[in-house]
Amino acid sequence: MSREHLYKAKRANWRELPKDKWWVEGYFIEQNHPEYHAYIIKHINIEMDNRHIDILAHDIVEIDPETICEYTGLTDRKGMKIFENDFVSCRQYIGGNWVEYCIERGYVEMKHGAFGLHRKQGYYRPFKDWLEDYEYEVIGNIFDNPELLKGDEVE
Repeated sequence: MSREHLYKAKRANWRELPKDKWWVEGYFIEQNHPEYHAYIIKHINIEMDNRHIDILAHDIVEIDPETICEYTGLTDRKGMKIFENDFVSCRQYIGGNWVEYCIERGYVEMKHGAFGLHRKQGYYRPFKDWLEDYEYEVIGNIFDNPELLKGDEVE
């Protein structure tokens, strides 16, 4: 199975911006010389021939490297992309019905080479074990909603 290798992160100057402008999504690149900088390329237009690649236009944004989140390749029930560090609510499909009392919540993390759900009890379950029987909904992320790490919302 192949997935799109996208990332999201907060802009480097996110504290100076309105909340709806904090996050940017695209392709992650970094520069280590002479100082470290991280960027998201939102889109790029190129022209190629047999010998050359010309970059005609691009939209590149410097980001806060502490907030980089990788795309899992999954979307939630509303069509939102699910990224690493997102909080998700999951409900289970049992006997032909979505069962609301079987809700689990946690945040998405990469562990042992797979994305999965980290729950309050401290255990991790890979998404591959849940794909057919669960429906997800993104309810926040650990950067914008750190209170979800502490509260009863994460079970």
